[in-house]
Amino acid sequence: MYFLLVRRRENGVAIPSDQLRKVMPLRADIHIGDHHSEPLGRVATQAWVFNPTPGPDIIPRLHDAKVNGMAQLGMNINGIEEIDGVMYAQSWWCRSE
Repeated sequence: MYFLLVRRRENGVAIPSDQLRKVMPLRADIHIGDHHSEPLGRVATQAWVFNPTPGPDIIPRLHDAKVNGMAQLGMNINGIEEIDGVMYAQSWWCRSE
């Protein structure tokens, strides 16, 4: 399902509200499912931006993803992402187009 996605953290640190408003959202086809997670070494619920072409993920996928809030115009997904072998907290605000 397509959403306008805003990543709310950078290397695990929350982006301040005044800067968050200026972030250009990514139009993304978001998928959520249970799959084997390489960095966690087990099956985990993952959220990712679907990439129809072969290649790496468009943005790092969320491992142990959880929808922690949803309303008429969007949802928030929390999880952890791997960047250069380091795991960081991440949150995606996904609003309807």
